Amino acid sequence: MDTSVEISAGTYRIDPRRSVCRLVATHAFGLKPVTATMALTGGTVTVAALPEQSIASAELDAASFTSDDPRRDRDIRGRRFLDVAAHPEIGFRSTRCRRGPGGWQLAGVLAVRGGSCEVVLDLSPAEVADDGYRMVAAGVVDRMAAGVRAGRGIIARNVEVRLEIHAVPVRSMAERGSEIWAG
Repeated sequence: MDTSVEISAGTYRIDPRRSVCRLVATHAFGLKPVTATMALTGGTVTVAALPEQSIASAELDAASFTSDDPRRDRDIRGRRFLDVAAHPEIGFRSTRCRRGPGGWQLAGVLAVRGGSCEVVLDLSPAEVADDGYRMVAAGVVDRMAAGVRAGRGIIARNVEVRLEIHAVPVRSMAERGSEIWAG
């Protein structure tokens, strides 16, 4: 059953409690892939009347990197990889939205460890949720271009990223003001 819908124009806030970033990295020698998650701490999605003018941002908590191996997690959070003590947040800011051959794509800048690189995310059709929408954006990040250069001989260069977002509408100032005056 297809539950995808057109999203109403407006601004939506990413709900961190119901959103997650999933990562998959492979070993350079093709051994078992490593899967991990990171928590989103916030962000917004603004859907424009003309979809090409839509924008989005997301912030992730670098210290929340979690896989199935606590020792690996400490390593990835450490100075050689994410350096969460100096760079606690990973951010994404869109620069353009366009219809690609397989659907909508959102291009933007990913900021990691004080560096940045361009990333293109493929957008899956949104689904209606209780109080907003569920959205998925997926792509591949060149970790070397993003500034995470450690582990060259062990970890493959590309990391698959999948943002599973729950977005709720941001009420306008007029709507919030009328509630204040009504009560």
